[in-house]
Amino acid sequence: MKKTMLKFLSFLVPNFIVIMMFGNVLSFNLRQWLIALFLMLIAAVISVFVIRLWGTRQQTELQVMQNRMLATVQGQEPRGVLTEPSSPHYELINQFNTLQNYIKQARQTAQRDVTNYQSLLASLPVGVINVNRRHIIDVFNATAADLLGMQQPETPIAESLVIRQFTLSELITQTFNTQRNQQSILNLQINGEVKQYEVSTLYHQADLKHAEVMIILYDLTSVLQVERMQSDFLANASHELKTPLTAITGFVETLQGPAGEDPVTRQQFLQIVAEEAGRLSSLVSDILSLSRVQQKNEAVNTKLTIKSLVDEQWQHVMTMGATKNITFHNDVSQNFVVHGLKNDLETIIQNLIINAVKYNKQDGDVTVTVYKDHQHWQINVKDSGIGIPKNQQSRIFERFYRGDESRQRTIASGTGLGLAIVNEIVSKHNGEVKVNSQVGVGTTISVTLPL
Repeated sequence: MKKTMLKFLSFLVPNFIVIMMFGNVLSFNLRQWLIALFLMLIAAVISVFVIRLWGTRQQTELQVMQNRMLATVQGQEPRGVLTEPSSPHYELINQFNTLQNYIKQARQTAQRDVTNYQSLLASLPVGVINVNRRHIIDVFNATAADLLGMQQPETPIAESLVIRQFTLSELITQTFNTQRNQQSILNLQINGEVKQYEVSTLYHQADLKHAEVMIILYDLTSVLQVERMQSDFLANASHELKTPLTAITGFVETLQGPAGEDPVTRQQFLQIVAEEAGRLSSLVSDILSLSRVQQKNEAVNTKLTIKSLVDEQWQHVMTMGATKNITFHNDVSQNFVVHGLKNDLETIIQNLIINAVKYNKQDGDVTVTVYKDHQHWQINVKDSGIGIPKNQQSRIFERFYRGDESRQRTIASGTGLGLAIVNEIVSKHNGEVKVNSQVGVGTTISVTLPL
């Protein structure tokens, strides 16, 4: 109000002096003086009103600019201010509009980068966790949650509420303390199961107060299991091959000496050499079968009558079964037909029947049954043999595994590869093989394959 009065007086006083000068020169009468003063007052009021309106307009542009700047700071979408070239703030407002456009584009780029970063984190096959100096987690991807056996937490969250494995937490603390990247293989207890993880920690420090550690988790459990299986396979294969070769070499050397001149001894030793050669041949054949199973199969599915296949394979095993007086039951209907690879199915049936005969009791039974639904079919080979202890049933499909060696070898000899071959073939066809066994009662091996 005070500023308005000052503007009014600053316009009124000079005009009053000018009118007084003109009035004296022109010798105004009273009526002329009153008209001149009235017009001067009206002009002063109009001038003050115009000046105030112009100032208000200028002030409105600046106020709008200020309000939109505050809205941008609060996270709203950046917006410019409309102005005219005649505005005294035209250049300032243009620069403000340019800044708003830059902020808008920068936000869009940052949002796109964040989206890409989140998509990358979600699709990574490794776990990623990021922890700051205050041990607050701000990144925790879904893979890390799966590896640690938990639901993905909302971030930010305290490290102690998420990472309960002492060795992992200790590795993170060590990385902060030493300010050096760490790498280690940790055995972590996840949902009651021990798993091996390769853990790498990456230290990053923007300044003294903002150090961070990124943790990369990679599950080595299956990789180490494969390595152990390969190592065990090589060791077992070497041992199994060496045993018959050593026997053959030893008896041949003996026969080359004086003992070879004795017909009885020669016949006995040659029989042993023949048996060991047969064992060696079976072992090599089984190893080659495993190798063929793992290779790409170009064979074509054909229509197969399962009853006929089972009868054919029993013919190959009949002599072995006769030594134990095994009764064989082929309870498969002649009308049970499926489509599949004949060689693979023959190998499965042959190995299952051989095992059922080998580990059966005297005067035992072997029974083959089948089942079919809309998506799968199943073949079951049941025996009345020695059975498999519970603690060994999970390992019978491992290569060269034969359970209790002393117990098994007193009943039947073998390479320990039969069920491993079955398992490989079934896995190749996306099927499933199960065992149901009780010691002293018998065993049933069930193979389920897709139609």
